[in-house]
Amino acid sequence: MSGLRTAHLEYWGYDAEIEYHFHPGEPDQWYDSNGDPGTPGISPSVEVERIWVELESNEGRSVTVDVSSIFYESSIEEQILEKYHE
Repeated sequence: MSGLRTAHLEYWGYDAEIEYHFHPGEPDQWYDSNGDPGTPGISPSVEVERIWVELESNEGRSVTVDVSSIFYESSIEEQILEKYHE
């Protein structure tokens, strides 16, 4: 697994900082070195660890909160792949 990376995207109307792992995948292999049929490739993927957004507390102070357990959509993984890994 590769190291933790950071992406900056708009998420649910907030400027979010997303911490994630990037898995580059593997290319198709049509044939093995011995001539046997190969294996299909594996697409690149993203595994989101945390989604940080800045919110206002009840006291009016700015606080940074991990919202990944509150609202999470897998579409954010596609956005990260498109913006940072194409």
